[in-house]
Amino acid sequence: MGEKKIVLVTGGTSGIGLGTIEYLLEQGNYEIISLSRGDKNLSVAKEKLGNNAKRVTFLQGDISKDYECKRIYEEIDKKYNRLDGLVNSAGIIKLGGIEEQTLEEWNNSININLTGIFLLTKTLLPLLKKGTNPSIVNISSMSSERAGGSIAYCASKAGVDMLTKYMGQELGKYNIRVNSVNPAAVYTNIYVASGDYTQEGYDKWSEDKKKLYPLGRIGDAKKDIAPTIEFLLSDKSLWTTGSIYLVDGGKSI
Repeated sequence: MGEKKIVLVTGGTSGIGLGTIEYLLEQGNYEIISLSRGDKNLSVAKEKLGNNAKRVTFLQGDISKDYECKRIYEEIDKKYNRLDGLVNSAGIIKLGGIEEQTLEEWNNSININLTGIFLLTKTLLPLLKKGTNPSIVNISSMSSERAGGSIAYCASKAGVDMLTKYMGQELGKYNIRVNSVNPAAVYTNIYVASGDYTQEGYDKWSEDKKKLYPLGRIGDAKKDIAPTIEFLLSDKSLWTTGSIYLVDGGKSI
């Protein structure tokens, strides 16, 4: 099978990040680093991973802060001295349009969803340059092109799409590929974490959403999103960069 790919997944203790880690571990040829802002979801993530949690290096840090990104770099450099893949999955949402959204909510969304990707990727570039067929996968959203829900979230994800294209163009000279995966609704804890929904309310919202999708359901992080991420990390996509992959159950048709 060859040497395992070393991959860092941000937002790795919940949602799409955790689902991706579960999936990558099952493939067997990945060494996983999970990065999260704090230890809030850490015990739940380890419980969900079971024995596989021992195969994951768990790091903590705020990707919107320069000094934190530098510390993360040092920790990865000391242990691995390279990085073959980076999945920028960390993200937040707070519902509201221009009339309801506060400046603090706007700044938080932009800082985590967009600036965090820019800053962490910029900081980790020296490690990616030493990687084997290195690949960056940004988790964007269908909301980058379809307005609704949260003005800050939509704007930040539109920024992620252009960041993906720009970095794909710029980093090709280093053989670093950059692509984004743009899901529609995926069952995660993002709305409950934001305080916009209770768990009961979110479950009802998820159930109501099903009828809007040609495939009859909203997405599952591990089953529906992670395989596309893994494809873009793998050597099966060596001539793919700057692409936006819509994975939406047909919602955008």
